[in-house]
Amino acid sequence: MPNRRYHIHVICADNDQLLVLDSLAIFFQTRAFLTYDVSSRLSKASLYGRQCIDSCDYAVMIVGDSYGTVQKNGVSQMHLSYLNTKAKLKPLIILVKNHHQETVISRQLQEFIKLVTKQDNLLQYYDTEEDIEPLLIQAHYNAVANNKMTGGWVRASEDVTITSNNISNKTTNEKPIDVSPSSNNIKEDRHIDEDLASDEVSEPLVLTEIFDIQYSAQAYEGGNLTDVTRSLTLSWQQILIVLIKMPSTFSSYGLQNAINRLITAKAEIEIKRVMPNVHAVSRCQISQADINDLQRQLVGANWIQLMTYSTRVSQELWKLTFYAKNLLQEHTSNTNKQD
Repeated sequence: MPNRRYHIHVICADNDQLLVLDSLAIFFQTRAFLTYDVSSRLSKASLYGRQCIDSCDYAVMIVGDSYGTVQKNGVSQMHLSYLNTKAKLKPLIILVKNHHQETVISRQLQEFIKLVTKQDNLLQYYDTEEDIEPLLIQAHYNAVANNKMTGGWVRASEDVTITSNNISNKTTNEKPIDVSPSSNNIKEDRHIDEDLASDEVSEPLVLTEIFDIQYSAQAYEGGNLTDVTRSLTLSWQQILIVLIKMPSTFSSYGLQNAINRLITAKAEIEIKRVMPNVHAVSRCQISQADINDLQRQLVGANWIQLMTYSTRVSQELWKLTFYAKNLLQEHTSNTNKQD
């Protein structure tokens, strides 16, 4: 839809590549609403960046001449926003400036570029701000099309009929919502402590709720090997129990292996029910699409959080949140009381 506009968060170092940022603003003028990383010197920079990433449709990262101001945790806001974007599994367009051999850049920026290059294959390289628009034309189209985005805003003039109908259907006794700066909701938001923000749940999960995943396996029958692809039903409680048993920190690969172990026993029963002559089942693996979606939901539900905050660490590490641990304890306690 030509009049649909998306929310794009721009990840960048403070006071760097200002002409490139201006080029982004011009390119996205009719395509998107932009938010930007703010200076690490501001106490709420991390909270603001995380909230923008939570709500955006996708992100664009500009890696230029600066790593950015380093925070007390040893990384810049650009680096922190990059990790948050990866943790939320948000679509990400990365524009990296070409640095000539004689160009002097900081060690931190060098290591950050190595990290980004190793983890992301789809990078766009530019020399000057004049290169930005040609790079973004195809990149923006691919980001919207490949990720099947259905969000974004539509111009108010095109939605006026729907809005009018909604207003006319409301009862006259309904109290208006206070959106003024003095409203209680806004006052509360302004006083959210950054340390507590990590406990916010954007996509809650119900432990008793079930869902289906796709997996592949190898079944052995009479000396023959058969590749099998089937679906399996799991519950979020089963997933949380798996997470509780994980090491204090674990990688995405470790999470995938733990889920594979969970489904192996169940898969063997299901496969032997359909193929009674099968004597062994091995190599049970959840589909890549489902493990990606599962990880995204675990992050959105605040069950796991990212622990990697160093350019020297090439692999993302996760940990189970305090919120998730309490969730299982409360559920077990309530179940025992009912019994």
